[in-house]
Amino acid sequence: MTSILGSAALAMAMMTTAATADSYNANHFFAERHSMVRGPYVEFAKKVAEETNGEIEFTVFSAGSLLPPASSLQGVRDGVAQVTYHAGTYTPSELPIDNLIGNMAFYNTDPLVMAFASTEFGLTNPAQQAEWKANGVVYGGGYSTSQYFMQCNTPIRTLEDIKGKRLRMAGGAWSRFAEHVGAVPVSMPSSEMYTGLDAGSLDCAVAAADALDSFSLKDVVTDMNTLEIGNYYAGFEWGYNVAFWQSISPENRRVLFNQMAYYLAEHRVEFDKDVTKAVQSAQENGMTVVDPDASLQEALAEFVIADEATLIANAKERGIEDPEAILTSFKALVDKWDGLLADVDTTDVDALAQLARSEIYDRLDETTYGVY
Repeated sequence: MTSILGSAALAMAMMTTAATADSYNANHFFAERHSMVRGPYVEFAKKVAEETNGEIEFTVFSAGSLLPPASSLQGVRDGVAQVTYHAGTYTPSELPIDNLIGNMAFYNTDPLVMAFASTEFGLTNPAQQAEWKANGVVYGGGYSTSQYFMQCNTPIRTLEDIKGKRLRMAGGAWSRFAEHVGAVPVSMPSSEMYTGLDAGSLDCAVAAADALDSFSLKDVVTDMNTLEIGNYYAGFEWGYNVAFWQSISPENRRVLFNQMAYYLAEHRVEFDKDVTKAVQSAQENGMTVVDPDASLQEALAEFVIADEATLIANAKERGIEDPEAILTSFKALVDKWDGLLADVDTTDVDALAQLARSEIYDRLDETTYGVY
């Protein structure tokens, strides 16, 4: 509590000092070198300042220096940050609908599809919009990690190998998958994966493979299995404080729309580049990469089918009305984007950004969106 209050006091002091200069706080808990920060926050802040002629200037706080991960939703609501990244798993009670669709990570493991589909859902679905509003946030856009793989300090080749192993999981469906295959799910922040693997309290970290570099896991990982254990997109890449959003002009909201469209695309291309680079480097240092055998693939396929009933039951327990309809709506968007992206060069940031604008952001009304 002390650290949160201290961060809040610091932020409020900075806001008071800089208010006349229209300088605002942007928060992310990943390090600045991460693909979800260096483009969508550092470069984004520069572009927004340029395009608004200095009317909106964001000071970027990374690596949890302003708000710890679990406090980002509260922090943007309370005005400690005017825009923040938030991982939805940290607030399941506050964001049950967001966590419902976030747990559909096994339905389609193409991270580009899921980034675009979750963004359109978050911006347009009435039930989801009501949830953002209830939490005092204006949803700006989503993201997706690359596919989650098992990065281990012991060989995992078969379903038998995984039984009893301690796997760092992102919670929710990932933890249920671990239990489904007889493993032990361990909940811990990504920042603690290295220590867990090094100390032996983890056998595997299940995360996007850029973590081999961004969290230095290549120093403690000897084996990686490429079973695609979903990807993570719960929460939002940009969530705005309501008072801030309503205080800026419609023209500047359009600037934010355009830049979010661009960096929605940019971060996905850069994320996958980082994965390729990290895996190659780790292999050069001796890490073994293996594909899953049939027993692991079959176990995952069985889980995907069985878990939807659990998702629906959990959603009803959390008070969500008609979760089946919400999932049907989300699946339709996933299928839509699966088709749209099949015809685009998925390494061409400009082409992807144009698609994000034409299909999502250009259809929003900057005079009314987020004006509660």
